[in-house]
Amino acid sequence: MKESITHLHILCEDWKRELNFFAVEIPMLRKRLEEVVSKNTDKEILSQVEHFENKFRLMASNTDELLHDVNLKNESLSAQAVAKANYINVKMIESDQNLEDLMAITSQDFYNTRKSYYNFLSKVM
Repeated sequence: MKESITHLHILCEDWKRELNFFAVEIPMLRKRLEEVVSKNTDKEILSQVEHFENKFRLMASNTDELLHDVNLKNESLSAQAVAKANYINVKMIESDQNLEDLMAITSQDFYNTRKSYYNFLSKVM
C-alpha cells in the first residue's frame, strides 16, 4: 500500500518512541531479577531467572537493531522529503511491510514477556 512521506515519518517516530521505552524498561526489569536472585536459591526459581535473563538479553539486542533500522528508514524518508518537497503529503511510497511486521512482533513479544515476568515475580517475591 502506498503512503505519504509524512505518514511514514510519523509512523517511524512512533516506533522510535516505543523502542526507546523498551530500551529503558529492559534494564529495570533486569534489576528486579537481581533482587530475586539475591533472595532465592531454589533451583526451579534460578532456572526461571536464567530464562528471563536470556530473554531480556535477546530483547535488548533486537530492540537496538530494530531502532537502528527505523532510524535508517527515517533518514531515508527525510532525504526523500528534501528531494520531493512538493510531494510529502502525496501517497507515493510503498510502506515497508517487513518493518511494520517486525515492530508488531517485537512489541507483542515485549508486552507478553513483561506480563509473564510480572506473574513470575508475584509468585517468588
